[in-house]
Order: sequence, then C-alpha cells, then structure tokens
Amino acid sequence: MKPKIWLLAIGSVFLTLLPSAYAAEPQPLEDQPKSVLVVKQFIQGFNNHSVEQLLQHTTPNVHWFNLTGTKMDIETSTQQELGAAMTDYFASLTDAKAKLRQILVSANYVSTVEEVTWSHDGERHSQCSLGIYQLAGDKINAVWYYPSHACDVTPWVEVVSPEIVQPEIGLLKETRQ
Repeated sequence: MKPKIWLLAIGSVFLTLLPSAYAAEPQPLEDQPKSVLVVKQFIQGFNNHSVEQLLQHTTPNVHWFNLTGTKMDIETSTQQELGAAMTDYFASLTDAKAKLRQILVSANYVSTVEEVTWSHDGERHSQCSLGIYQLAGDKINAVWYYPSHACDVTPWVEVVSPEIVQPEIGLLKETRQ
C-alpha cells in the first residue's frame, strides 16, 4: 500500500511539470544552443534538397544509423556515402520536406521528433521519427534514426533548458515506514 503513495507523489510531480513543458515558447535563434542551430540548418538543407548544404554540417566520417526493433543498420559512415544516399532519396521523393516537432538537448546530443511529408500518386503522406544527432564541435558526427510512426497530434514543443527539479530527500524513507 505504501509504495502506491510513492508512485502517486512521483506522478503528481510529473503532471505538475508537464503543462509547463508544453507551454514553452520556442527560443529566439540567438538564444538557442549552437547544436540546435546546426541541426536546424541540416534540416533546412534537407528541405532545400541540397546535398551540399547537408554535408557542410557534418564531419567527414559522419555515421547514419537506422534502428529497427532489435537491429541497428549502419547506412553511411562517410560524407560521400551520406551524399550518395541523400541524392538517391531526393530523386525518389522530389517534394519531401521535414519539420522539427520537438527538440531536446543534452550535452552534445540533440534529440528530435521529425515529421517528413511527401506526395505519392497524388496523395499527401507524412510520418514522424525520433532522431538523435551527436555533434563534434559544430558538426554532426552521427545520427540515429528510430522506426517511423504516425505523428502525434500534440503541439510542437521545444525543450532546450528544461526546469531541473531536485529530488525530495527522504521521500523514499518516509514511505517505507
């Protein structure tokens, strides 16, 4: 019975913080971490279908990983391979566009929820995917892409500097009595 009190306390804290995360306004460009700007410029290169623009934001040995279930495929391990893969991608999906629905920064990692839209046989399609970008300085060094899925209906959220909540010392001790 007492462990339920602990879960209720943790859940209450989470629910209290949740609305403030969704209410966050995107930061002005000049206030955003450099890593976020690099990822946004990379996405702009994608939207421009500019392989050159994409590659200028990557290291020479950029790795691109696709994760599916319990398997991780190495799609590319150099700028040349990434350039060739993106050239083929843009040739097959001539109107593909991406937008960042969510951004979270942790050290030199930028995690995103990205929505890609495209047309096929006259119909508009979209899907979301989780992406994690690892930066080395101001260049993307590795990208991990998780399986695509239907996009959530939730609003766009940018969490660059989430509020840090200190744990309540003794909370577990009090609930074990």
